[in-house]
Amino acid sequence: MLTIRIGAAIIAMTAGLVACSSSEPAAGTERQAAGISNSCIRPTDIQRQDIVSDEEIRFEMRNGDVWVNKLPRKCPSLKFQGGFTWDVRGMMVCSNEQTIYVKDDGTPCQLGAFTRLPKAE
Repeated sequence: MLTIRIGAAIIAMTAGLVACSSSEPAAGTERQAAGISNSCIRPTDIQRQDIVSDEEIRFEMRNGDVWVNKLPRKCPSLKFQGGFTWDVRGMMVCSNEQTIYVKDDGTPCQLGAFTRLPKAE
């Protein structure tokens, strides 16, 4: 009986992971257009980034989209140092899943939610 329960739990967890995983393309999906907090961007599509403050980074994409990342906490000296490094694994950087390191001093900071800004008309 114990084996069956454990097997059922593993199947349920696997099904949950499959349901939560996403094969969405970077920008342009309905979920991302709605600014849902588990949005992802493709680093190879970043044309320019702007450190707005110790809590906000803007990413301009090659297709003209602008994504804002609101860090969950202040990242000391991020604005002052003017940049960061990151070790991207895979093809996407998703909300609340990436650590960045402040340029020069190496302070680690967690990225927060990505939100796509409306296009200027």
